[in-house]
Amino acid sequence: MRSSILARPRVLVCLALLLAGCDGGAEKPAPKEPEKQATPEPVKQTAEANVKPTASGLTLVEPKDPNEACASVVYVAWKGAEDAPDDVTRDQAAAKQRAEELQARVAAGEPLAAIASAESDHAKTKAKEGGFGTFTRDKWPEAYPKIAEAVFALKVNETSPVVETARGFAIVQRCAVDKAHTRHILIRYAGADRADDDIKRSKDEAKQLAEKILADIQGGKDFAKQAEQHGEDGTAERGGDLGPIGRGMFVLDYERAAWAMTPGDVAVVESPMGFHVVKREG
Repeated sequence: MRSSILARPRVLVCLALLLAGCDGGAEKPAPKEPEKQATPEPVKQTAEANVKPTASGLTLVEPKDPNEACASVVYVAWKGAEDAPDDVTRDQAAAKQRAEELQARVAAGEPLAAIASAESDHAKTKAKEGGFGTFTRDKWPEAYPKIAEAVFALKVNETSPVVETARGFAIVQRCAVDKAHTRHILIRYAGADRADDDIKRSKDEAKQLAEKILADIQGGKDFAKQAEQHGEDGTAERGGDLGPIGRGMFVLDYERAAWAMTPGDVAVVESPMGFHVVKREG
Protein backbone atom coordinates (compact mmCIF):
# COMPACT_ATOMS: atom_id res chain seq x y z
CA MET A 1 0.00 0.00 0.00
CA ARG A 2 1.35 3.42 -0.93
CA SER A 3 1.37 6.17 1.64
CA SER A 4 2.22 9.83 1.24
CA ILE A 5 5.01 12.17 2.50
CA LEU A 6 3.94 15.59 3.88
CA ALA A 7 1.85 17.04 6.75
CA ARG A 8 -1.01 19.46 6.20
CA PRO A 9 -4.77 19.40 6.80
CA ARG A 10 -6.08 15.97 5.81
CA VAL A 11 -7.02 16.36 2.15
CA LEU A 12 -3.85 18.15 1.07
CA VAL A 13 -1.54 16.88 3.73
CA CYS A 14 -2.02 13.21 4.46
CA LEU A 15 -2.87 12.52 0.81
CA ALA A 16 0.21 14.32 -0.38
CA LEU A 17 2.91 13.65 2.21
CA LEU A 18 4.00 11.84 5.34
CA LEU A 19 7.26 13.75 5.53
CA ALA A 20 6.08 15.89 8.40
CA GLY A 21 4.70 13.05 10.46
CA CYS A 22 1.08 12.75 9.34
CA ASP A 23 -0.32 9.41 10.47
CA GLY A 24 -2.85 9.18 7.65
CA GLY A 25 -5.82 9.97 9.87
CA ALA A 26 -7.41 12.89 11.61
CA GLU A 27 -5.61 14.17 14.64
CA LYS A 28 -7.59 13.76 17.85
CA PRO A 29 -9.32 17.07 18.56
CA ALA A 30 -7.84 18.91 21.50
CA PRO A 31 -10.06 19.77 24.45
CA LYS A 32 -11.30 23.32 24.61
CA GLU A 33 -8.35 25.50 25.44
CA PRO A 34 -8.32 28.42 27.85
CA GLU A 35 -8.98 31.71 26.17
CA LYS A 36 -6.56 33.72 28.30
CA GLN A 37 -2.85 33.98 27.57
CA ALA A 38 -0.35 33.05 30.21
CA THR A 39 1.35 36.42 30.47
CA PRO A 40 -0.68 39.54 31.21
CA GLU A 41 1.32 41.90 29.02
CA PRO A 42 2.30 41.05 25.41
CA VAL A 43 6.03 41.08 24.85
CA LYS A 44 6.91 42.31 21.37
CA GLN A 45 10.40 42.03 19.97
CA THR A 46 10.35 45.46 18.38
CA ALA A 47 8.09 48.40 17.70
CA GLU A 48 6.47 49.01 14.34
CA ALA A 49 6.98 46.93 11.21
CA ASN A 50 9.73 48.02 8.84
CA VAL A 51 11.06 50.52 11.38
CA LYS A 52 13.38 48.78 13.83
CA PRO A 53 15.02 45.38 13.68
CA THR A 54 14.32 42.76 16.31
CA ALA A 55 17.02 41.77 18.78
CA SER A 56 18.00 39.02 16.33
CA GLY A 57 18.38 41.53 13.50
CA LEU A 58 15.12 40.59 11.77
CA THR A 59 12.65 43.26 10.73
CA LEU A 60 8.97 43.04 11.49
CA VAL A 61 6.97 43.22 8.28
CA GLU A 62 3.32 42.99 7.42
CA PRO A 63 2.39 39.62 5.85
CA LYS A 64 1.79 39.69 2.10
CA ASP A 65 -1.41 37.72 2.65
CA PRO A 66 -2.98 38.20 6.09
CA ASN A 67 -4.97 35.00 5.62
CA GLU A 68 -1.94 32.72 5.22
CA ALA A 69 0.77 32.16 7.80
CA CYS A 70 3.90 30.17 8.46
CA ALA A 71 4.41 29.32 12.13
CA SER A 72 7.26 28.06 14.29
CA VAL A 73 6.46 26.90 17.82
CA VAL A 74 8.12 25.91 21.08
CA TYR A 75 5.96 23.92 23.50
CA VAL A 76 6.56 23.54 27.24
CA ALA A 77 4.26 20.82 28.55
CA TRP A 78 3.25 19.88 32.07
CA LYS A 79 2.46 16.43 33.42
CA GLY A 80 -1.03 15.58 32.27
CA ALA A 81 -1.17 18.05 29.36
CA GLU A 82 -2.52 16.79 26.03
CA ASP A 83 0.12 14.59 24.30
CA ALA A 84 2.75 15.42 26.94
CA PRO A 85 5.82 13.15 26.70
CA ASP A 86 6.00 10.48 29.39
CA ASP A 87 9.17 11.98 30.86
CA VAL A 88 7.56 15.37 31.58
CA THR A 89 7.17 15.67 35.36
CA ARG A 90 6.82 19.44 35.93
CA ASP A 91 3.52 20.88 37.08
CA GLN A 92 1.59 23.59 35.24
CA ALA A 93 3.11 26.45 37.24
CA ALA A 94 6.64 25.24 36.54
CA ALA A 95 5.81 24.84 32.85
CA LYS A 96 4.57 28.42 32.69
CA GLN A 97 7.72 29.71 34.37
CA ARG A 98 9.95 27.73 32.00
CA ALA A 99 8.01 28.94 28.95
CA GLU A 100 8.40 32.55 30.05
CA GLU A 101 12.16 32.01 30.44
CA LEU A 102 12.38 30.60 26.91
CA GLN A 103 10.24 33.41 25.50
CA ALA A 104 12.61 35.93 27.04
CA ARG A 105 15.54 34.21 25.33
CA VAL A 106 13.81 34.46 21.95
CA ALA A 107 12.96 38.11 22.60
CA ALA A 108 16.63 38.73 23.41
CA GLY A 109 17.70 37.40 20.03
CA GLU A 110 18.28 33.66 20.45
CA PRO A 111 16.93 31.77 17.40
CA LEU A 112 13.63 30.06 18.11
CA ALA A 113 14.77 27.13 15.96
CA ALA A 114 17.66 26.39 18.31
CA ILE A 115 15.45 26.59 21.38
CA ALA A 116 12.78 24.38 19.80
CA SER A 117 15.34 21.72 18.88
CA ALA A 118 16.68 21.59 22.41
CA GLU A 119 13.67 22.37 24.59
CA SER A 120 10.31 21.75 22.92
CA ASP A 121 7.99 19.06 24.28
CA HIS A 122 6.13 18.59 20.97
CA ALA A 123 7.86 15.80 19.06
CA LYS A 124 6.70 16.61 15.51
CA THR A 125 7.66 20.28 15.58
CA LYS A 126 10.80 19.69 17.64
CA ALA A 127 12.10 17.42 14.86
CA LYS A 128 11.63 20.32 12.43
CA GLU A 129 13.35 22.96 14.59
CA GLY A 130 9.95 24.26 15.68
CA GLY A 131 8.45 24.25 12.19
CA PHE A 132 4.67 23.97 12.56
CA GLY A 133 3.77 24.52 8.92
CA THR A 134 2.23 26.95 6.47
CA PHE A 135 -1.55 27.17 6.28
CA THR A 136 -4.38 29.49 5.32
CA ARG A 137 -6.91 30.41 7.99
CA ASP A 138 -9.55 28.07 6.60
CA LYS A 139 -7.12 25.12 6.39
CA TRP A 140 -5.51 25.54 9.81
CA PRO A 141 -5.41 22.24 11.76
CA GLU A 142 -8.52 22.20 13.93
CA ALA A 143 -6.67 20.71 16.90
CA TYR A 144 -4.50 23.83 17.25
CA PRO A 145 -6.86 26.83 17.48
CA LYS A 146 -4.72 28.78 19.95
CA ILE A 147 -1.68 28.59 17.66
CA ALA A 148 -3.77 30.00 14.81
CA GLU A 149 -5.12 32.76 17.04
CA ALA A 150 -1.61 33.71 18.11
CA VAL A 151 0.14 33.58 14.74
CA PHE A 152 -2.46 35.56 12.81
CA ALA A 153 -2.13 38.37 15.35
CA LEU A 154 1.61 38.70 14.63
CA LYS A 155 3.70 40.40 11.98
CA VAL A 156 6.26 38.33 10.11
CA ASN A 157 9.32 37.68 12.35
CA GLU A 158 7.37 38.65 15.46
CA THR A 159 7.15 36.39 18.51
CA SER A 160 4.07 36.00 20.68
CA PRO A 161 3.88 36.16 24.44
CA VAL A 162 3.48 32.77 26.09
CA VAL A 163 0.16 31.21 25.08
CA GLU A 164 -1.61 28.58 27.17
CA THR A 165 -2.93 25.65 25.12
CA ALA A 166 -4.15 22.14 25.87
CA ARG A 167 -0.73 20.74 24.93
CA GLY A 168 1.29 23.11 27.06
CA PHE A 169 2.51 26.69 27.04
CA ALA A 170 3.50 27.75 23.53
CA ILE A 171 5.83 30.39 22.13
CA VAL A 172 4.76 31.20 18.57
CA GLN A 173 6.76 32.99 15.90
CA ARG A 174 5.37 34.00 12.51
CA CYS A 175 7.71 33.22 9.64
CA ALA A 176 7.50 34.48 6.07
CA VAL A 177 5.44 32.38 3.68
CA ASP A 178 8.00 30.86 1.33
CA LYS A 179 7.04 27.99 -0.96
CA ALA A 180 8.88 25.47 -3.08
CA HIS A 181 7.28 23.39 -5.83
CA THR A 182 8.84 19.94 -6.00
CA ARG A 183 8.28 16.50 -7.41
CA HIS A 184 9.74 13.42 -5.81
CA ILE A 185 10.14 9.69 -6.26
CA LEU A 186 10.30 7.90 -2.91
CA ILE A 187 12.31 4.69 -2.74
CA ARG A 188 11.79 2.93 0.57
CA TYR A 189 13.83 0.21 2.26
CA ALA A 190 13.11 -2.34 4.97
CA GLY A 191 13.08 -0.60 8.33
CA ALA A 192 12.62 2.92 6.98
CA ASP A 193 10.01 5.11 8.63
CA ARG A 194 6.53 3.98 7.53
CA ALA A 195 7.85 1.37 5.12
CA ASP A 196 5.32 -1.38 4.45
CA ASP A 197 6.16 -4.93 5.50
CA ASP A 198 6.41 -5.99 1.87
CA ILE A 199 9.41 -3.68 1.31
CA LYS A 200 12.37 -6.07 1.40
CA ARG A 201 15.22 -4.13 -0.22
CA SER A 202 18.14 -3.00 1.92
CA LYS A 203 19.12 0.61 2.49
CA ASP A 204 22.06 0.24 0.11
CA GLU A 205 19.80 -1.25 -2.56
CA ALA A 206 17.35 1.63 -2.16
CA LYS A 207 20.14 4.16 -2.53
CA GLN A 208 21.47 2.42 -5.64
CA LEU A 209 18.00 2.37 -7.21
CA ALA A 210 17.45 6.06 -6.45
CA GLU A 211 20.80 6.92 -7.99
CA LYS A 212 19.99 4.86 -11.10
CA ILE A 213 16.65 6.66 -11.49
CA LEU A 214 18.46 9.99 -11.09
CA ALA A 215 20.95 9.03 -13.80
CA ASP A 216 18.12 7.96 -16.12
CA ILE A 217 16.35 11.30 -15.62
CA GLN A 218 19.56 13.22 -16.18
CA GLY A 219 19.97 11.14 -19.33
CA GLY A 220 16.63 12.34 -20.69
CA LYS A 221 13.93 10.12 -19.22
CA ASP A 222 10.72 11.84 -18.13
CA PHE A 223 10.54 12.50 -14.38
CA ALA A 224 6.77 12.05 -14.12
CA LYS A 225 6.86 8.70 -15.89
CA GLN A 226 9.72 7.54 -13.66
CA ALA A 227 7.67 8.58 -10.62
CA GLU A 228 4.66 6.62 -11.83
CA GLN A 229 6.85 3.56 -12.38
CA HIS A 230 9.03 3.65 -9.27
CA GLY A 231 7.43 5.92 -6.66
CA GLU A 232 6.33 4.23 -3.44
CA ASP A 233 3.95 6.75 -1.95
CA GLY A 234 0.63 8.34 -2.87
CA THR A 235 2.18 10.96 -5.14
CA ALA A 236 3.42 8.40 -7.69
CA GLU A 237 0.10 8.34 -9.56
CA ARG A 238 0.39 12.07 -10.26
CA GLY A 239 4.00 11.97 -11.38
CA GLY A 240 5.41 12.68 -7.94
CA ASP A 241 3.99 16.20 -7.95
CA LEU A 242 3.76 17.75 -4.47
CA GLY A 243 2.75 21.19 -5.67
CA PRO A 244 3.93 24.45 -4.07
CA ILE A 245 4.41 23.76 -0.36
CA GLY A 246 5.44 26.16 2.41
CA ARG A 247 8.08 25.74 5.07
CA GLY A 248 7.43 23.51 8.03
CA MET A 249 5.48 20.95 6.02
CA PHE A 250 8.31 18.52 5.20
CA VAL A 251 10.75 16.64 7.38
CA LEU A 252 13.85 18.74 7.84
CA ASP A 253 16.16 16.77 5.52
CA TYR A 254 13.77 17.17 2.61
CA GLU A 255 13.02 20.83 3.33
CA ARG A 256 16.67 21.82 3.54
CA ALA A 257 17.46 20.08 0.27
CA ALA A 258 14.43 21.41 -1.59
CA TRP A 259 15.06 25.03 -0.66
CA ALA A 260 18.75 24.73 -1.54
CA MET A 261 17.88 23.64 -5.08
CA THR A 262 17.02 25.92 -7.97
CA PRO A 263 14.24 25.23 -10.51
CA GLY A 264 15.29 22.42 -12.82
CA ASP A 265 17.68 20.80 -10.34
CA VAL A 266 17.33 17.07 -9.68
CA ALA A 267 19.03 15.27 -6.79
CA VAL A 268 18.81 12.29 -4.45
CA VAL A 269 17.84 13.25 -0.90
CA GLU A 270 17.86 10.90 2.08
CA SER A 271 15.20 11.19 4.79
CA PRO A 272 13.94 8.86 7.52
CA MET A 273 11.41 7.55 4.99
CA GLY A 274 13.98 6.45 2.43
CA PHE A 275 15.65 8.01 -0.58
CA HIS A 276 13.86 10.67 -2.62
CA VAL A 277 14.72 11.60 -6.18
CA VAL A 278 13.72 15.26 -5.99
CA LYS A 279 13.10 17.77 -8.77
CA ARG A 280 12.64 21.44 -7.98
CA GLU A 281 9.96 22.83 -10.27
CA GLY A 282 9.66 26.34 -8.88
